[in-house]
Amino acid sequence: MSLNSHILSLNLGQIELGKAFFLRLENAFLLAKNGDIIEVLSDFDNLESDLVAWCHFKGEIFVEKKPLKHAFSYYLRKNSQENFTPTPLNVENLAPTMLGLAPRGASAQQGSPKYHFNLSSKENVWSDSLIKLYEEAKKAQWNATRDIAWNEIPSYEQAYEQALAQIMTYLIENEFLALYIPSQFLAQISPFYTEVPLFLASIIGDEARHIEAFLKRAKATKLGVQHSSVATQRSLYTLFNEKDYFKSSFLLHIMGEGTFIDLLAFLEEYAKDEPTKRLLYLARLDEARHVAYGQEHIKGSIKANPHKIELLKECVFSRRHSLNEINAESSLLIEALSVFAGGSTEPNAYKKGFEMVENLKAKMHINRTQRLVNCGIDEDLAVDLSKAHTPNFM
Repeated sequence: MSLNSHILSLNLGQIELGKAFFLRLENAFLLAKNGDIIEVLSDFDNLESDLVAWCHFKGEIFVEKKPLKHAFSYYLRKNSQENFTPTPLNVENLAPTMLGLAPRGASAQQGSPKYHFNLSSKENVWSDSLIKLYEEAKKAQWNATRDIAWNEIPSYEQAYEQALAQIMTYLIENEFLALYIPSQFLAQISPFYTEVPLFLASIIGDEARHIEAFLKRAKATKLGVQHSSVATQRSLYTLFNEKDYFKSSFLLHIMGEGTFIDLLAFLEEYAKDEPTKRLLYLARLDEARHVAYGQEHIKGSIKANPHKIELLKECVFSRRHSLNEINAESSLLIEALSVFAGGSTEPNAYKKGFEMVENLKAKMHINRTQRLVNCGIDEDLAVDLSKAHTPNFM
């Protein structure tokens, strides 16, 4: 027996030959490396012939038997091929194909099925802020039933309630889109990038909570949800139908949710009651995390492959072209926002509210351009991309 061999000790004591005995023995060999020695410690001195036969059947080598003071040692050497392939603990550029559904750092047994995850490269999915954002997401969870004082929401004049219900209907449509898009890609991401599916799952939970909360606020008007315009549906459909994760992440998190944050801040500012303000504030904080992931993801991808900027140009201008066939701005939404900001349908109030909405659009463009620049896009191109974004906000 070589002095350089790695010896693994397996104390089986009074366990007799049988299923329990061979389960431990087989697992010891399963995990051992080629050339390792497995020392079987047993109270029984009559195991040699059975172990010799087992080794012959399994392709292993029986080395020797040694008597001890109160037991017996049986030495066996692993001669068969190694069964497990270790995977890196660090976040590598490509996910190992043999990993399956095991987490990063696990050793995968040979012969396991290959899942063929479409999103199996770091460049496609990763953000350096993932761990921080996921921790923030866990701390920031709120309950749409418990954490909003629904019984403190007053009643308003019919026109204002109508506008608010229309806005909530629009928000719900957008939140369904923001829920479904990460859901479409979740099962395509290799578990090697564990933090990504965990964070996307938190996004899905956030959006579900937003849908619930906005539904509750619409019902609090006593009018419920209102009208869904073709302009809104067409705009959302162009994003819903995007099958490329990189493009989808860009359109949703940078262009869409980034703009959505400005909308939520606008609504929060002009809401008349504290429960509604708090609801919009909490939703905005959630959306800010989603945007932060998108920014780091897109920035990292562009840094690794600057040619990806061409993909972003293509998806923005292509989307804009498809929406040019109709007026992509929802007139129902713009009117509702104007009434909401102005406080009523009284002409002067409505006019003031309409001007506020126009100012909001200008602010959205400025902030959207800055987010694009922060992603590593040239400022002139960032301006053009921002201008080409759907006037439907998301």
